[in-house]
Amino acid sequence: ALTPNAALLKFQGSANLTVEQVLRRRSEFLTTHKLNVISVRAEPGVVAIAIARLNRRVLHLPEVWKSWNPDCSHGNHDLLIAVKEEDSSRLFLSPKSNAPHTLIAGSTGSGKSVLMQNIILGIACTNTPQQAKIVLIDPKLGVDYFAFEGLPHLQGGIIDDQDNAILTLNELVGEMNRRYTVLKENKVSNVFDLNKKTNATERLPFLWVIHDEFAEWMMTPQYAEDVSDVVGRLGVKARAAGISLVFAAQRPDVNVMPMQLRANLGNRLVLRVDSEGTSEIALGEKGAERLLGKGHLAAKLEGEQSVIHAQVPFVDSSFLAETVALLKGAS
Repeated sequence: ALTPNAALLKFQGSANLTVEQVLRRRSEFLTTHKLNVISVRAEPGVVAIAIARLNRRVLHLPEVWKSWNPDCSHGNHDLLIAVKEEDSSRLFLSPKSNAPHTLIAGSTGSGKSVLMQNIILGIACTNTPQQAKIVLIDPKLGVDYFAFEGLPHLQGGIIDDQDNAILTLNELVGEMNRRYTVLKENKVSNVFDLNKKTNATERLPFLWVIHDEFAEWMMTPQYAEDVSDVVGRLGVKARAAGISLVFAAQRPDVNVMPMQLRANLGNRLVLRVDSEGTSEIALGEKGAERLLGKGHLAAKLEGEQSVIHAQVPFVDSSFLAETVALLKGAS
């Protein structure tokens, strides 16, 4: 089968054909036969080998969204982020079905910014500003997010100041506790049930906290301590309160990503990274260093058995500007 990035070949497994044997000969395939083996996976009775295509197919966001019909009556929490390589089915990120918090990693040219734009656009297009709010923190002064300025879902604009970011993150803990009080008053166990209840005392918007390039500020000891503490306190309680953290970095190395922080970011969306070591930290295993860049994704989501390879659709700047303008007008 041809996928956007590869030819997917499946062979019957045997003592003479195992995943380990293919991996050992990976360099030989490349140098002798010009075959770039992206991944080798074991399936029941099968060895599945993905070989990079010479000419990749670009997926565009409007084309991928055509077949997406989410139920938005009480807000949508299942975001379409990519198309799976295995069978061209849709890949969703859901803080309701998967882990509540997510780590995104990817080096320059990997398509990390496009994935982040996909996520923000997906939230804004399938939720009203009353159903979902976005807190956007970016140490790079918001250079990748100028198109979203004025988006009605964006709470407090683009936060590009370290002190303001710490204050905002600490306020999240108070907001989470307040939300639990509201849930208790209405005798429901989570925000999703609260917002469906006809006589609820309050409707609570789902809160997406998106922190790009967090590694840059994690080099500051005070920031690292505060962020790790906040994320640890949010933990699993945040899902019921309707708060989801999305932390992104080019290189989430050990020195900027404490074990506690890593453990709480249960979903991993990893684009091409620069080394096996970074792949092991971000994805939990090797392989992301062999991705092809430009939106080629390895996803490890809570509730899924194994790593899913997928392609993130490209967001054209004119489509992005038009969509944000429409959303501004609708509000």
